[in-house]
Amino acid sequence: MKSKIFTFILGAVLLGLPFHFSYGQGARYTGSYTESAAIQHVGKSNFVIEGSAFTSSSSKYLIVLYSCKNVIIRNNKFGSSPVNLAIYLDNCENITIIDNTFENVQSGMVAHNSRGIKFEYNDMTNVVGPLKGGGKIGNMAIFDKVTGPGNSISYNVCENISGESYPEDMINVNQSHGTSESPIMVRGNWLRGGGPSSSGGGIILGDVGGSYQIAENNIVVDPGQYGISIAGGNNMTLRNNKVFSSRKSYNNVGIYAANWYESLGNSYNITVTNNAVNYTNRDGVLNNFWFAGNVEPIEGKATNVYDRNLSASILPDKIIGRARTATTPGEEIPGGGSVPPEEEVPGDGSVPPEENAPETGVDPTDPVISLPEITNHPSISIYLDKYNRVCVNSRGPFATTASILAANEAGAIIYSQKLTRFHTVLPYRPTPGKYYVLVRNGDKAHLKMFNIP
Repeated sequence: MKSKIFTFILGAVLLGLPFHFSYGQGARYTGSYTESAAIQHVGKSNFVIEGSAFTSSSSKYLIVLYSCKNVIIRNNKFGSSPVNLAIYLDNCENITIIDNTFENVQSGMVAHNSRGIKFEYNDMTNVVGPLKGGGKIGNMAIFDKVTGPGNSISYNVCENISGESYPEDMINVNQSHGTSESPIMVRGNWLRGGGPSSSGGGIILGDVGGSYQIAENNIVVDPGQYGISIAGGNNMTLRNNKVFSSRKSYNNVGIYAANWYESLGNSYNITVTNNAVNYTNRDGVLNNFWFAGNVEPIEGKATNVYDRNLSASILPDKIIGRARTATTPGEEIPGGGSVPPEEEVPGDGSVPPEENAPETGVDPTDPVISLPEITNHPSISIYLDKYNRVCVNSRGPFATTASILAANEAGAIIYSQKLTRFHTVLPYRPTPGKYYVLVRNGDKAHLKMFNIP
């Protein structure tokens, strides 16, 4: 597509920008809590549990729902409950668990035999597991026999501190089936700290089989015996994830795919693509990938890389509470953020068709940056995710001058930053209006206009 010449005004508009800070992961609630006893509901629909603080209880669960529908659990705090499972769902439908904080719980959430479950934007510190006498297995979130469309474990943060935690799999998708149109999504989670379990790790799909599951854009640091894995099932995808681990006594492998449950059926349509790993096993040897023959052929296998530059710094020092803390505008999301690739966005109505950027009237005495007529290069894509965040994908290598500029309808530059990685999320969410985004990488460029409702 050819874009007309567009002129950006350089003005003193970097103050009072029409944006507010937006972060990709973790709980965003900053309000207060009211102490609450454990809650149980059976066969109840259309209600909200919010603003409550749950602590250690004589009950096994802090919140338990049986056969409930259309429920939101939001803006709650679960703390000091090392023998309690925070949230248990059984035979439930359309349950959203969002913007909650979990601290020192035996496990965070288990959804069993349920449909339409979303566990998103939550903070969790220390999955205690069996460490203090609770259940044998501790997890941040488990889908167990969860089926149908609309299931997601996404944009959560989990940090386990050595000696204070004992997680198994931080995220486990067990005997669960999405659909071809709406796979089970495990997307954009930040996970740090695992062990000392000799079998646990970061994210496992296809445990005891399953189908139509995707883990993408997750960042995992020191996760345990493995980083991210496929353990069986069909139509499974691992893509665009980053895994780092230094040497630990329980470490084995960064990313693997295998069918441990051949008696339940063959594995097929397995995709493992564009993942970057730097994982050192218990013997001090790099062990980044392992793929069993019983899941071959694996689509995209050759696109996965060992990246020696990956380190613990792919996550910031502070990950818990980050979404509730204002930072400087220039601070970027480590690892390039966590949003679906552009090809997943069309169809949801969030991105208007590309069109030529219009000319605007400009005072010739104003300092300007003038762009020549450009052809949008296919190596660069600019889009809005479903949260109206501006996202940029750019295939490298990156020129030292590679940059992103954003301007408002008047042509005033409201944001700029260097372009240094494949995937970048601008740390602002625009207010309604018309915006222009220009990406340059050497002799390649892309200009796009958005109308944000």
